[in-house]
Amino acid sequence: MRELAEDDYKYVLQEFSRTMIGARFTYGELLYEERVPFKFQTIIDRLILPFADTDMRIGEHIFGLTPEDKNYRIYDNLKVRLRASIPCKDGSFKVRDLKLEELLELQDNEDIFVQEVVISNLALMGFKL
Repeated sequence: MRELAEDDYKYVLQEFSRTMIGARFTYGELLYEERVPFKFQTIIDRLILPFADTDMRIGEHIFGLTPEDKNYRIYDNLKVRLRASIPCKDGSFKVRDLKLEELLELQDNEDIFVQEVVISNLALMGFKL
C-alpha cells in the first residue's frame, strides 16, 4: 500500500442529507475550511475543542472516543457514521460504514483506517447550541 500524501482524505462533500468530511483533517483545519458547515465549525469551537486539541485529526479522535468522553454525546447527537477500512484475515481490507456504537466494538484493532466522517445534516440542523 502506498504512503498517504498530505492532502489524502482531506475533503468536504455536502449532499442533501449528509456532509462527508475526510478523516485526516485536524480540528484547526476544519475551523478555517470554507466548505465545512458554519454550524459544525461553531460546534467544534465551542463544544469539542475544550476537550480536544486543534492538532487532533477528526477521524482518530472519534475512533478513540468512549461513552464516558464529553465529545461522545456530541457526535452521537450528530448521528455521526465513520467509513473505515477494516483488515481481513487474508490481508485485504473491507470498507464499512460504522455507527458510533459499532465503532466501540472495533477499537481494539489498531489496523483500522478511518477514511471519512459522515454527519447527518438533519441532526446538524436540529442541534441546539
